[in-house]
Amino acid sequence: MRPFPRPNTSLVQSSALARVRFKPVMHLMGGESLGLVADEPMEFEERVSFGPARQSPGAQSASKWLAGRIGRVASATYNADQTHRPILVAAPMACLADPDTAAACDAAVRRTILCQQEFCLMFSDAAFAGDPADGTARIARLRRAGFRVGIDMRYSWQTPLSESFRILIDTIRVDADELEVSNELCDVVEVAQAAGILVVADHANWRDGDYLSQLGVFGAVAPNTDA
Repeated sequence: MRPFPRPNTSLVQSSALARVRFKPVMHLMGGESLGLVADEPMEFEERVSFGPARQSPGAQSASKWLAGRIGRVASATYNADQTHRPILVAAPMACLADPDTAAACDAAVRRTILCQQEFCLMFSDAAFAGDPADGTARIARLRRAGFRVGIDMRYSWQTPLSESFRILIDTIRVDADELEVSNELCDVVEVAQAAGILVVADHANWRDGDYLSQLGVFGAVAPNTDA
């Protein structure tokens, strides 16, 4: 009886790395690089599970999932010879509640040639909808491990940027189109800029560099060229 062929793990790994896509983060005024955004088509499932599904042996904790993502991004960065830093990596909300996240991500980075400071873990604005003090303590764990932390405000912008919170945040990501219609978002950007937080925008045009810089937005994710 012929044995089943073993899966080619190298091909599986190559396929996973190929799904990592990089977008440049550029300074709208000077044109220099401010880092990279690393995207993958898959995201962590943050849904409530009931019954047998909750006990599924295949379920993976948020901390292990994010550690795996960091490992894939690090490998893809090396393979693609991407040298710009920091690398903005989307992180699931559940990672903030998982006490093992900092240690798991730290261990993942130590298995690569990169260091923790080269990663900026981007959590959605909704992740900080609870107790601000609790959110600050959870971010502090990641900062102590050496990671940068950012907030993705492309879809909502309700996180209160208190003084203790501002010193922990490295980057905020917004949608340039929303800046034109939301005074509240503009106020958030102004506070962030005054605190030394880098604000980068999606859907930004090079020609709008002067206008956006006046609002406090100096970086853009893959800025659009002038038509």
